Amino acid sequence: MLGFILGDMYSCTSGFRPPPRLGKHFPLAPDYQLRGRTGAAILTMETLLDTPYPQKKFRALIYGAFIERQRRLFAEQVVIGRMEEGQDLAIAIDLAFISTAVPIGLLAISEEIALLTTPRPTQTHPHQAALSQALDCTAMLMFYAKVIRQRNAVLEHIGHQFGYRPQAGLVARVGHGGEDDYAAFMVNVMTCIAHSGSFKEALENGVRMGMRDPAFFCIVGALASTLWGVPKPWAHEISRFIQRQHPHYLQILLRGEARVGRRQINLEPPKPPLCAPVKRQVNRFLKWAF
Repeated sequence: MLGFILGDMYSCTSGFRPPPRLGKHFPLAPDYQLRGRTGAAILTMETLLDTPYPQKKFRALIYGAFIERQRRLFAEQVVIGRMEEGQDLAIAIDLAFISTAVPIGLLAISEEIALLTTPRPTQTHPHQAALSQALDCTAMLMFYAKVIRQRNAVLEHIGHQFGYRPQAGLVARVGHGGEDDYAAFMVNVMTCIAHSGSFKEALENGVRMGMRDPAFFCIVGALASTLWGVPKPWAHEISRFIQRQHPHYLQILLRGEARVGRRQINLEPPKPPLCAPVKRQVNRFLKWAF
């Protein structure tokens, strides 16, 4: 889930020209808040962790009275961050809703559980079937990434199961409105992953594709971090950031990592290279000599 948060944070700066360089240190936004998409995803993870398996009644539990609370969390950042860019508000909220299927796929113990616990839009939603398929696809992307951990095999499974195929080139597919917007969104996520080989490259490819939606970077970041991990210096920086801002969220993420069996949170500062003292001595000598 660190990749989910880093992706959301990076989306805040992806519109800059040029976008911030991803080097040794991640460009942490000082005014970034863990709310909206990230808050809803972490709260979803907490509810999953507190619900004993089997979770066949999970939908009724979390998406009953709790659904309105989550929708407000989705809308909180969406309304503030997207209205100025002219994006349709309804689709922006739906894409944020799709991103909260990430922890469901990450924590699920089987394909059946993942699909049974994936959220569903209301029956009155104008594109209920297309949105439901995108939610299922997101959950299964995370589940396969966790279990298989091989990019091409994950994308092949999704192609057979849902019919979504990545583009041949690193080019974003443009939706034509209605249900096609959800299909285009999932195809773009898969295209970005298909042309990447690391967490850093996945975020940079999202910018190259011209993507701006935060939900896109959340899902891509979560997938990339599950497949390839997060660079240790970045993991340390974002872990300390979460610890300072929301210690309770950090505990939820630690519980989630214990369930998954894969550790990314790193509160220990990275150790300097073994040759660092020697390098410093050589630099001092050269500076003194010349």
